[in-house]
Amino acid sequence: MGISERKEREKEEMRQRILEAALHLFRERGFEGVSIRNIAEAIEYSPATIYLYFKDKNELFYALQFEAMDIKRNHLLPSAAIEDPWERLLDFGRRYIDFGFKHPDLYDLLFIIKAPMDALENQQCWTLGVATHSFFVETVQACIDKRYFKSTDADTIAYTLWCHAHGLVSLFVRERMRMYPPEKREVLAWQSYEMIIKMAQTL
Repeated sequence: MGISERKEREKEEMRQRILEAALHLFRERGFEGVSIRNIAEAIEYSPATIYLYFKDKNELFYALQFEAMDIKRNHLLPSAAIEDPWERLLDFGRRYIDFGFKHPDLYDLLFIIKAPMDALENQQCWTLGVATHSFFVETVQACIDKRYFKSTDADTIAYTLWCHAHGLVSLFVRERMRMYPPEKREVLAWQSYEMIIKMAQTL
């Protein structure tokens, strides 16, 4: 391995150390509780080192969003193998809810906290998110083509279902489901999503 290749590898390793430390602190303290200084302390470097890789905290967390989006996409990916569009739509919703319940911190980072969205200069980072959403809309359209829905407006149906699923997961992420036993929370979320899909069939 040449000098330039070694330096590039070391640079990428440091970038990953920074992101891992930031994610660990975010899980412990939330977005507001994380600073460039305490990320630097966690990896035992000076704050100046962090600024060699990220111009500010928002850009750093935007990079974390990209990694979180990749994890989410991989969680949803098995749905693509289901041939029947209705079963695919149900499975996609179940997996979306499951992702939020299993990774509430990543869901918070992707869809709830606003701050990292201020660092949107690099639109490439959202390619994964756009592709995932397009797959969802295409699945809804396939359901329309098979006459599972009366409406022919795929965008509105997909948006409605997404809004509902997002609300279900957000209630869990922000700990607003404590009136329900822990073992019942995800079941309730899934049953509610299934109910809204059935209601959408009648519109």
